[in-house]
Amino acid sequence: MAIVGMVGAVYASAVAEPTAFIDEATTADVTKKRYQVTDSALRYWPPDQTITVKKNNDVIITTGFSLERAGGVVVFADALSVDDVVLVSGASLAIAECGGFFNWSIDTESDTEEVSTFSSDGWKEFKQTLNNWSGSAEAYWGDDNFMASVGELLVVKLFVDAGVAKQCFEGFAIVSGDSIETPTEGIVNESIDFQGTGPLYLRL
Repeated sequence: MAIVGMVGAVYASAVAEPTAFIDEATTADVTKKRYQVTDSALRYWPPDQTITVKKNNDVIITTGFSLERAGGVVVFADALSVDDVVLVSGASLAIAECGGFFNWSIDTESDTEEVSTFSSDGWKEFKQTLNNWSGSAEAYWGDDNFMASVGELLVVKLFVDAGVAKQCFEGFAIVSGDSIETPTEGIVNESIDFQGTGPLYLRL
């Protein structure tokens, strides 16, 4: 499946020195299953960063939830009560706009392996194994930021909506390529390719 965006912006941040935080408050959605760090500057947790989750101020919990590291969300398997308070500690990356992007695209796909047997009645059977995503973005060239970032882990935030809603895709990715095109007449363009690492999230 290919998704193409023509509006919005691309945000990124090199994984360098994340900012530590302790017992940050979270905000629950209506289901009481999703708790996002309230401070929007602390919502990008590096893949190798330890995140501690507390329930009701002092009880550290280690099961019954998953983390959406791109976005700073704790997702519980079962809804919590209205009075429950969730706090998180760890470290987060700051992201900044990489201006000038006028086009981007992402591709998501699922790897499959054949599992046919003699009982498959002559039909091939497959089992899903791993999901992955990749993408690219174009910009008017202005500096060597992305050229210097090839092989580095970044946070990418790709908007599909230029309005108030700010709908976007976001996740961690590695810059896998950077190319610069200089036409005889015209503006110098830059194109970057990136390979996702971990999930890609749609924020509505």
